[in-house]
Amino acid sequence: MPHTPSIPSPQLAPERLTPLPTAGAQARARRWWIALGAALVLGVFLPLGVLTLLRSAPVRRALRERAVTELATRLPGARLEGTVNVDAAFRLVMGPVVLGLPGDRTPLLVVDRVAVQPRLWRLVSGHLEAGVVALQGVHVLAGWGGERFVDLARALRPGNPRATSSGPGHDAPAPPMVTFSGLEVRLEGAPSRRLPVVWGPLGGRLHLDRDRGTGERTHASIALEGPGRAEGAIEVMWGGGPGALQIRLHGLGAEALPECLHARLPFELRAGAVDLSFEAPHLEALSQGEGQLTLVTRNLSVFAERLAPEPVGPLSVRLAGRVRWDAVARTAALVEATVALDDAGRAALKVALSVAARPEPHFELALRATAVDWTVLAASLPPALAPPRGAPRLTGLLAGSLTLAGPLRQPAAWRLDGEVDPSYLAPALAAGGPNLARPFVCEALLTRGGRRRVTIGPENPAFVPLGELPNHLVRAVLASEDAGFYGHKGFDLSEVQEALSNGGRMRGASTLTQQLAKNLFLSRDRTLSRKVREALATVALEVAVGKRRILEIYLNLAEWGDCVNGIGEAARHWFGKDARALSPKEAALLATVIPNPVRYEMYRRRGALTPAWEVRVDDLLMKLHATGVLDDESLRAAEAETLTFTTSPRSKRAPPDKRLERVFPAGRADLSPGI
Repeated sequence: MPHTPSIPSPQLAPERLTPLPTAGAQARARRWWIALGAALVLGVFLPLGVLTLLRSAPVRRALRERAVTELATRLPGARLEGTVNVDAAFRLVMGPVVLGLPGDRTPLLVVDRVAVQPRLWRLVSGHLEAGVVALQGVHVLAGWGGERFVDLARALRPGNPRATSSGPGHDAPAPPMVTFSGLEVRLEGAPSRRLPVVWGPLGGRLHLDRDRGTGERTHASIALEGPGRAEGAIEVMWGGGPGALQIRLHGLGAEALPECLHARLPFELRAGAVDLSFEAPHLEALSQGEGQLTLVTRNLSVFAERLAPEPVGPLSVRLAGRVRWDAVARTAALVEATVALDDAGRAALKVALSVAARPEPHFELALRATAVDWTVLAASLPPALAPPRGAPRLTGLLAGSLTLAGPLRQPAAWRLDGEVDPSYLAPALAAGGPNLARPFVCEALLTRGGRRRVTIGPENPAFVPLGELPNHLVRAVLASEDAGFYGHKGFDLSEVQEALSNGGRMRGASTLTQQLAKNLFLSRDRTLSRKVREALATVALEVAVGKRRILEIYLNLAEWGDCVNGIGEAARHWFGKDARALSPKEAALLATVIPNPVRYEMYRRRGALTPAWEVRVDDLLMKLHATGVLDDESLRAAEAETLTFTTSPRSKRAPPDKRLERVFPAGRADLSPGI
């Protein structure tokens, strides 16, 4: 038989048996379950019982008395006008609380609800100390113009030091953390004049850190969160010597402004934000002091009808300077300040501003530019404020100054002074746009609206070179429009000062160069942005073109009637003769037409001067005589001359086309009628 291998039988491990619990172990388990159940019952019903006790009328009366005592000790001017209760989180809840100066019932601060969370570890040891104080619905009543902020600061000063000490040999308790929400600062308006301005709502937290050794030096730290993305921090230190104040606000946008203030401001914020910081490291009192102010705008876009037809931006400006104020004397000043359009400060102005409310509100503003890089300036300005397209490009540095001062509400009494120094500027080698020194074609602005294409050069039969015009004609235009043309550098502030003194009527305040800058590159809209661009173009013309060429272009471009441009067309239109043959009286009359050519066109059609117009022409002839342009005989002949206007039909011209664009030999310049 074959051999059959034997298979070993498996070895079975002995079975592990769980012993049954003994009677003692079962008893211990029951005791643990009973203890756990009792703890749960106590954990649920004991707090409810304690809460019910704390909410009883006797305890609430006692708590209110304690709260009133604490308020009177810490803030003598505070009073509790509501009830005191305990909420489900065992916080002491009271309100409203009103704060004012001792003896004065006029409120400075009203808190709708105050919730005090005690420190548990101190409560266990038998001491009632506030750990966190939450303020909800905080209303700061700052009065008209904020003059009651000083009173509020006095009212918030800690009272009796006893309130911050736990007795001899013990450290003073740590001040509580204060959180707040719904904070609103209310600036009252004058009765029947304006609505109140309400800033907020704001949220944040306040932390006080008091010197535990002396109890005199206190440091307050406030973190703020405002509407939109606004946030900030305020650091204040007082007691035991000079105080200190530091304010940092970030992301102040349109949402941070009160609704009632939006309608009152002369402009509207469309986009961007403002960052502000202020530091006063040595502050004797809030009513008087000095500190460093820094204000930065980030991609700011503003809109105002008087500023520009469209929003102006992005504006990125940095202002840094020292601020001084005196609330008693009601004065404030910004000194040693710089306003920069670029990070490197190559396009920066020095600024000084002072305001005072007594004896009447008045101000003084001083601007000074020592070395403004023209290229950086042109690149830093937003399109609505930059030099207009087509204006000559410059390189180099611009200098100048401007001072404006006087009673705030009386522009006629303002004093204006300043100068522009373009001596360090030169035309850019790679200048773009037209070469105004050579013949070119432009689009003349017409008083009735639209534009008309005009050639400045020999290709235009009506063009008259400056050297071929009669001296009395050129001098008549200068005497009427810009008597200081050859003496100024593009601007005549004496004319602006005279216009302000005459009630702000700015007729005659623009120089010939300013008028030409407007006619060549800009529109007739009366906005501040257009005046800024006009000023930059004026500097460019003075530097790149020169006086004689400016005058020649002006005389061959100015409007002398309905669709009549240039002195050549004007002489034919008014008197049927060549401009070279105009008499002194005819020249004087044409000079008086420039301010309002369409209006005087009506008088031309009538065929005679009005008495008032006769007086203006005679006055201009007297000026020419006084300056030696006309001798006695020429003056008498001019006064005796009878002007005869032509009544023949005008030669046909192309009508104005509002869709035209300026055309120069170098190519088309894309300029819209609005800018």
